[in-house]
Amino acid sequence: MLQSTKGLPLDVRLSAYLDGEVNEAERKELEQLVARDDEARRVFDMLQAGNAFGNKAFEEFLHDPVPLSLVRRIKQGPGVNPKTERVVTATPRQAKQRLWPRALAASAALLLVGGSTGFIIGKTGNDDDQPLKMAAARTWLDDIADYHRIYARQTAEHLVEVPASAGGKIEGWLASNVGVNFALPDLSDKGLTFEGARLLVATGKPVAQLMYKDQDGDVFAICFLKSTPGSTDGKMTESMRDDIAMISWQKAGASYVVVGPSSDASLHELATAVSTAI
Repeated sequence: MLQSTKGLPLDVRLSAYLDGEVNEAERKELEQLVARDDEARRVFDMLQAGNAFGNKAFEEFLHDPVPLSLVRRIKQGPGVNPKTERVVTATPRQAKQRLWPRALAASAALLLVGGSTGFIIGKTGNDDDQPLKMAAARTWLDDIADYHRIYARQTAEHLVEVPASAGGKIEGWLASNVGVNFALPDLSDKGLTFEGARLLVATGKPVAQLMYKDQDGDVFAICFLKSTPGSTDGKMTESMRDDIAMISWQKAGASYVVVGPSSDASLHELATAVSTAI
């Protein structure tokens, strides 16, 4: 059951938000607070960095990869039979607990991470560099996952920045800002309807985001940014961020990723179609 965090410290409230343990009204309130308040954004970034730090340490402890198909079977229940099995390293989510123990644990973890990293960084630079150096461990895919988690919850009028009705103008707008020429993929044969586009920023670079919806209302995204010139590596890599699955690849000086629900067994097939069409 979702609990109210009103009256609790800001870091506790934001930690509960990151864990998906706040109700819809508080979620919107906290998102607006982070968007307009610099201090709230700083605390939010620190909590995200702490999560990334802890997740990375735990992933290194796990030696045996978890088949993505097994994760999907657990999420969907009996009867799931993906066509292919792809192995990825996924961090198992712990069982939901009451807010107070989780909040106290989150605060303790934040103090531990902040203290230890501050001690290490203090030997080589001043305290002002700490957030930047902690964030350096994040990749553009981490930023994209965070964006997707927020935007996928929006209603139709807020889902995209430029609606699909803008047509061909979207291609010119994104190409000029991102520096990557592309063709807008028609994924209607995959059961997806194009909703529109957004311009994002990940690891300091402009990123194009194309948004699609299926008949069940699930949101899928195609994101890309300019990468190392001459890169032609088309090998696809699949990864997970909790309930979000991502398939990424590089091609002709650009990096691409298809984002969707981790329960979708056809995401790899969708990414293959996108890599050909885009």
